[in-house]
Amino acid sequence: MGIRMSGLLSGMDTEAIVKELMSAQSMKKNKVVKAKTKLEWTQTKWSELNTKLTGLYNNFVSKMQLSTAYKTKKTTVSDATKASVAAKTAAANGSYSMKIKNIATSQYLTGAKIDASASDKLADIDSSLLNKEISITVGTKTTKFAVTADTTLKDFTSALQSAGLNANFDDAQKRLFISSKESGLENAFSITTSGITDAEVNGRKALCDAAGYSSMTSSNKKLFDSAMEKLQTSGVGTDDYNSALNTIAKLSYETKKTSAENAATTYVKAKIYSEKYSEYEEKAKEKLKDTYFEEDGSLKPGKTQEAYDAAVAKQADADTTSYVGTQLNDSDVKLRINEAAFSGKTEADMADFSEEAVKKYYGETVTAFTGMDGVDEESEKKRLTSYVQDYASISDRDEVLAGSALSGLGMADIAVDADGNVTVNGGANDSSNSTIPKGMALIEASDSKIILNGAELTSSSAVVSANGLDITLTGLTKTDEPITFSVTNDTESVYNSIKSFLKEYNSVMKEMNTLYNADSAKGYEPLTSEEKEAMSDDDVKLWEDKIKNSLLRSDSTLSSIMSSMRSAMMSTVEYDGKTYALSSFGIITSTDYTEGGLLHIYGDADDSVYSAKDDKLKKALDEDPDAVIATLTGVFGKLRETMSQKMSATKYSSSLTFYNDIKMKSDVKSYDDEIEDWEDRLAEMEDSYYSKFTAMETALAKLQSQQSSMSSLFGN
Repeated sequence: MGIRMSGLLSGMDTEAIVKELMSAQSMKKNKVVKAKTKLEWTQTKWSELNTKLTGLYNNFVSKMQLSTAYKTKKTTVSDATKASVAAKTAAANGSYSMKIKNIATSQYLTGAKIDASASDKLADIDSSLLNKEISITVGTKTTKFAVTADTTLKDFTSALQSAGLNANFDDAQKRLFISSKESGLENAFSITTSGITDAEVNGRKALCDAAGYSSMTSSNKKLFDSAMEKLQTSGVGTDDYNSALNTIAKLSYETKKTSAENAATTYVKAKIYSEKYSEYEEKAKEKLKDTYFEEDGSLKPGKTQEAYDAAVAKQADADTTSYVGTQLNDSDVKLRINEAAFSGKTEADMADFSEEAVKKYYGETVTAFTGMDGVDEESEKKRLTSYVQDYASISDRDEVLAGSALSGLGMADIAVDADGNVTVNGGANDSSNSTIPKGMALIEASDSKIILNGAELTSSSAVVSANGLDITLTGLTKTDEPITFSVTNDTESVYNSIKSFLKEYNSVMKEMNTLYNADSAKGYEPLTSEEKEAMSDDDVKLWEDKIKNSLLRSDSTLSSIMSSMRSAMMSTVEYDGKTYALSSFGIITSTDYTEGGLLHIYGDADDSVYSAKDDKLKKALDEDPDAVIATLTGVFGKLRETMSQKMSATKYSSSLTFYNDIKMKSDVKSYDDEIEDWEDRLAEMEDSYYSKFTAMETALAKLQSQQSSMSSLFGN
C-alpha cells in the first residue's frame, strides 16, 4: 500500500475516520474468525477424546470380549532350578511329573593348536591340503570348498560361515573355533575331505583363469563357485548347464568391465597428473622459497637443498593429486575415462607420462590394458563355452583319501548321520580314537529329552513345547527323582485384567461426563489480537479455557456415545438357562447418580466405598468361571459392537472416528474461504473510503484555487 496524504486542505483526520469506519465493518469478519477458532478448538477436543475412546477399544474392549482373556494359566514347579513352565490357554489343568534326561546342546569343534595365522595360505600350513575338497554339511545342505594354492585360512572360515556355521581362527589361541548357530541334532554339522583329480584341478584352473576369477569381488566369487558346483553334476546342454554358463559369462563380463574402468581411470588420472605436475611444482618452489633461502639466494641456516627439493616434491604431489581429484567429476574427464575403457591403451599411449606420474600410479613401469570394444556378455559366453563344456564333461572329480586332509589345521573329518551318530575320521569321538589330533575337542549336538507323565518328548532347543506348555529346561533330574509341576487357572491375573479394563472404562466415561456436563460459557467468545493485548497472559488463558471446556457441553454426538456405551454395559446374557449381567458378579454402578454410570467392583480393595463388600467376582471366578466368562464376553462383546458402529465411516466421519471429522474439516475450509472473501471486501472498502476523501480534497483544492483567482481579480 502506498503512502496516503489526506486531510491537508480539509483539516480532517482522514486516517482516524477511515479506521473507525473499517472497524465497524471488520466486526463482521471477526465474527467469522471467532467461529472458526471455536470450531478448531472443538476439533482438538474431539480428537483428544477420540484417541482415548479408540485406545479403550483397541487395548481393552477388543481383548476382553474374547474368552481367551479369561483363561490365563499359572504354574507351580517343585524345583525351579531344574525347569520353568509357562502355560498357554490350551494347557490342561492338573499335576504333571517330569524327568529331564538331557538339555539340547549345539555342536562345538575346537581345533588343536597350529602354528599359523588367519592370513596364511592353507597350502603353506600343510602342503597336503592343496587340491583337496572340503564338504561342509549343515542340516541337509552341503557346500563344497576347493583348496587352491591361493586359499587362506580366512577363506576357509569364511566358507564355514557362508555354509551357516559360526567359525573363527583365534590368532592368540592359534585354534579354529567352529560351532552350529542353533542347538539340536537338526543343526549338527559334518566337515569331511576328499581328494581332487588332476582333471578336476586342471579344468577348474583353466575355467577360473579364463573368467578372471582372481580379479572378482568376494560376492561374485561366491556366485562363480556356486555355478561351478552346478556344473559338476549338470552334464552338457542341460538347463543347469546353460544357467551356469550364463552366470559365468555375466561374471566374467562384469569383472572385465570393472578392470577396464579402473585401468582407464588410472590412465586418465596419470595423464592429468603429468600435464599439471610441472605447474604445481613451480608454485611449490615459489611458496617454499622464503622458508629455505635468504634474499640473496643462499640457503638459510639449518636448511639443505635436498630438504627443499623433497618439500617441493611433496607439496607439488599433494596439490596435483588434489587437482586430479577435483577433475574426476568433470563431464569431459568422465568422457575421456569412458573412451579409454572402451578402446584400451598401449604402452605407447603412455610414453609421454612424466616420471612422477608413472611412479605414483604404476610403480616402476606403465601397464597397458585391453578395452571393452567388442566385449559383451554374449561374446564372453562364446569365448568361455569351451572351458565350461570341458569342465562340465569331467567324469572323475574326487579321490578317496587314506586319512583326513584337515589334520594340518588341527582338525579331523567329522561325519554326522541322519540319526545323529557321530564319527571322527571314521571312528569314535573318544580317547580310544588315536587319529584325532591331540588338543582337538568335539562336543556333539543333542536334543532336549524329557519324560513327561511317562511319555518321551524331545526338542532341538532348551524349550520343550507340548499341549500348551512351554517347558524351559535348566538342569537335569536324578534318575529316581522326577520333579512335578501343576497348572491351574490364574484367577488373580484374570481378576486384575477385569479390574484394569473397568478402570480404563471409568476413566474415559468420567472424561465424557465432564465434557458433557461442563459449565456454560455463554457470553464468552475467542479473543481478537487487540483484546488479548489488553489482558494479562493468565487472564487470556482463563478466558480461553472457559470456552474450550464448554465446547462439548450437551453435545448430541457425545450424548449418543455415552448412552450407547452405558446401555451395552447394562445388557444381559443367557447362559445355562439363567440370565446374567455384570451386577450378577458384583460389578455395579454407584447409587450416586452424579458419577454418570461409573462401574465399581464389590470387594475391590482399592475402592474406598465398596471394599468392605463381599467380592462376588473373585468368588465366581473360582467357583463358576464359565458363567463369568460367558457373561463378560457377552457384555463386552456388545460394547465392542456398539463402539464399532459409533466409529464406522460415514459421509461426515472417517473410520475409527467417533465424531464428524470430515464435516468439521469442510466447515473450517468454508470459514477460511469466507475470511478470505471478507479480507478482499474490506480492502476494497478501505480503498473506496480513501478514494472518496481524496476526491473531496481535490474538490476543495479547486475551490480554493478559484477563490484565489477571484480575489486577485478584485485586488484582494
